[in-house]
Amino acid sequence: MIYNNVELYNVAEILPSGDGDGKFISRIPNKLRLTLNPNAKLRALYSAGCEIRFNLEGDSAKIILSCENPSIVEVFQGSFLVSWHIVGKEPTEIRVSLPQNIKFLDKITRKKNLPFDAHLTRIILPHRLTRLFSIEGETSPPREDQTPKKKYLAYGSSITQGVSSYRPTGTYAMRTAQRLAVDLLNLGFGGGAHCEPQLADYIAERRDWDFATLEMGINMFRNFSVEEFRRRVEYFVERIAKSHPDKWVFCIDLFTFSADFDPSVKKHQEFRNVVKETVENLNMPKLVHIDGRILLKNVSGLTSDLVHPAPSGMEEIAYNLSNLIEAKINGD
Repeated sequence: MIYNNVELYNVAEILPSGDGDGKFISRIPNKLRLTLNPNAKLRALYSAGCEIRFNLEGDSAKIILSCENPSIVEVFQGSFLVSWHIVGKEPTEIRVSLPQNIKFLDKITRKKNLPFDAHLTRIILPHRLTRLFSIEGETSPPREDQTPKKKYLAYGSSITQGVSSYRPTGTYAMRTAQRLAVDLLNLGFGGGAHCEPQLADYIAERRDWDFATLEMGINMFRNFSVEEFRRRVEYFVERIAKSHPDKWVFCIDLFTFSADFDPSVKKHQEFRNVVKETVENLNMPKLVHIDGRILLKNVSGLTSDLVHPAPSGMEEIAYNLSNLIEAKINGD
């Protein structure tokens, strides 16, 4: 969306904070957000994969933000990291100007055919609840030729949202997008990836993505029966895939996690089978099942909760996932 002469990327709506301090950003329309489970309803306001993008028309610009917990905000000039800033509960000013070597960065960008125009400033926001207070300076929104032509939509849990990745560009979804030179649309909802039918309808009706990954299972593992999980997954996958039969849709089941090391637990394998069988039964040429264990093989890539990937685990997932997607799309 365009707001104050900048693009708020991966943002559907700006919402009042309720206490008068700044504004919240919602990654999905608020009308839809209010129908989701409590975790998804809250996490939709978390700025995972969201960016403030603009061209500087003056000497500098100033953005004022705050986050519920101290978080890293990264500043990129096109595809190049310029700086990072810690933003906490108090409003924090981030001032940006073009690097002195912008002409050289532009030359390298063109020579190497990098995905983002070097003159495009990108403020990449954290996966946490973020408040936007103000954007000041002479700016203009991105032009169409300044960003990647293809977009990757990633749906999933807190793992997709990016918990434990620390830096915004360290999530597996963002690193996958970077490796494939595409733009990311992050729809990760920590604790709230319940495959609700209305969210499937929303993704199916969107026309702004070229391929998608659907990470399903971990947020439903404890509190949903196998039968209910199957019912939701079948609708979710079929609704999205059949609405976009010309687009690749990759269905990821449970990543490696604690239950894989407990012989007494069987439910996780039943969940994996649900995703696998759903894809097989639909039998669509561009619908692919991915066993999460082949993306995250190294158990030391997990944090101590044995659920969330650590930064090394995020990188392992991105490496394996991007290679798999690239091979499928290229027909290898």
